[in-house]
Amino acid sequence: MPVPDLLLASPMLAEPAPPEIIDPPQYSVAWIILAVLCLLVITALVLGTLKITRAIEKRIAFRRRPSDVENLKAEFLRAVNDIADRHDAGDVGAREGHHELTGVMRRFVRRTTGHDVTSQDITTLRADPRTREVGTLIADLYEPDFAMASDADLRESVRRAREVIRQWS
Repeated sequence: MPVPDLLLASPMLAEPAPPEIIDPPQYSVAWIILAVLCLLVITALVLGTLKITRAIEKRIAFRRRPSDVENLKAEFLRAVNDIADRHDAGDVGAREGHHELTGVMRRFVRRTTGHDVTSQDITTLRADPRTREVGTLIADLYEPDFAMASDADLRESVRRAREVIRQWS
């Protein structure tokens, strides 16, 4: 079988390169603008995420912070505890302690409700549902507060005052 002439012919050589060097094609300005826009979007996403998470953290921290009512409760519980501590130390007698405790409870109601109850009678205090417990406590404090001698224990009165303050809403 005869061999075709094409296979016997010498291999074809590529044409020689032109004498000048051709520059690579230039990138369009649109690619630079697109890259800058991508960087801006990425930066905005990162900053937005940080801002949102910090706002969430601030709200969580604010929720954990005690309210004004809680701060007032703590302040008046300290005042009640101070009366008990001074009584235990012997600086304040039972009668004076009961008198101070009555004043503390009236100031507590005034600060939490905004109503001046320092001169209201017991009936008025008991008539209002919010001050009913305080009115009952103050009524029980009147006997040891004004009597020359009383069997009422200041420790029990302090315990009841603490309960009323803690249960206040």
